[in-house]
Amino acid sequence: MNVSEIAREVGLTPSAVRFYERRGVLPAPPRRENGYRTYGADDLCRLRLIVSLRGLGLDLAVAGRLATLCMAGQCDVMNRDLAPLVAAQRRAVARARAELDELERQLAVIAGSLAAGDPEPDLCLTRGGDNDDELRLRAVLPVSAHPRLPVLMPGR
Repeated sequence: MNVSEIAREVGLTPSAVRFYERRGVLPAPPRRENGYRTYGADDLCRLRLIVSLRGLGLDLAVAGRLATLCMAGQCDVMNRDLAPLVAAQRRAVARARAELDELERQLAVIAGSLAAGDPEPDLCLTRGGDNDDELRLRAVLPVSAHPRLPVLMPGR
């Protein structure tokens, strides 16, 4: 199959497949006389695994290394290396959920007080500073600086 076909099979763009090849996580395939790449069943399997691992939030290099282990028949090593990464990602999800639950709780309190026409006293608008003409809410809401989950890399 060519690059467009393998990309379609795994839900990527052809440029993403070529990017994975340039980054070394997908081996360079043989080429036809016209220069087109030719991918086989092993390439498709590897690419599906890489896409699945990336979907878990793993760094591209880590996903490629784990896929290489599995393709080499070392799935036990891949499983051993993947387990702590999955655990770390689950902890990150739990932290993100806790932050979102707290934000929801605070938003519900504010919405309730605004709907009742009795806003919280700490919710007054204030000037941002001497040189700041923006109005700001005094209420401090716990909003994460990075709403996405972190990309996990070895050692984290």
